[in-house]
Amino acid sequence: MLRLGYPARVHPAGGLEWSRASFRSSLVPMVIADDDRRYTAVNAAACLLLRLAEVDVLRLSVDDLTPLENRAAVEPLWRAFIRDGVQHGTFELMMPDGPRLRVEYSATANVEPGRHLSILMFPPVDKDRQSDRHTGRRTVLTDREREVLRLVAMGRGTSWIAAELGVSAATVETHVRNFLDKLGARNRAHAIALGLQADEISLDLGLAPLAHSR
Repeated sequence: MLRLGYPARVHPAGGLEWSRASFRSSLVPMVIADDDRRYTAVNAAACLLLRLAEVDVLRLSVDDLTPLENRAAVEPLWRAFIRDGVQHGTFELMMPDGPRLRVEYSATANVEPGRHLSILMFPPVDKDRQSDRHTGRRTVLTDREREVLRLVAMGRGTSWIAAELGVSAATVETHVRNFLDKLGARNRAHAIALGLQADEISLDLGLAPLAHSR
């Protein structure tokens, strides 16, 4: 399945401040492709999503992970992306070992010259089904829980978050336990995916800009 049109409640990556360090450490799956649609960088979260080692992803292109019946649509879609600078939609990936995976993506062109960033996530679930497992009411995080979740999504550790927010590490861990419980998440990475789906945090994570590195 290949379609354009992204739910308005999930924010696109346009305006994302580019940082190689945050790209590497983020728990949100991200990939970078060159002008020929070949992958030039992938973070650990994307490797887990794709079930491939980094070295194997870097041998592939966008076309290689596209089902055969959809490949004819890739070129015009790519041209529109480069022309417009941003793109978001739903894309079906075909894993090298056969299984298919439908993801939503938000892409920004030329985060570095000739380098194009895509953020990947699972399609959102029905928001009406996102509910607190104890009360049956829709999950809502507090502002501080949402802030901690956003920093976790950026790849920040407990000590860094504690220093940034001026609180103790124990307090940060309490917030983490709270958002894990409220979201019904198995771990921090799962909480990020559920937080994105529930619109508790957005794809525009506000990553701090650093000097570009190659």
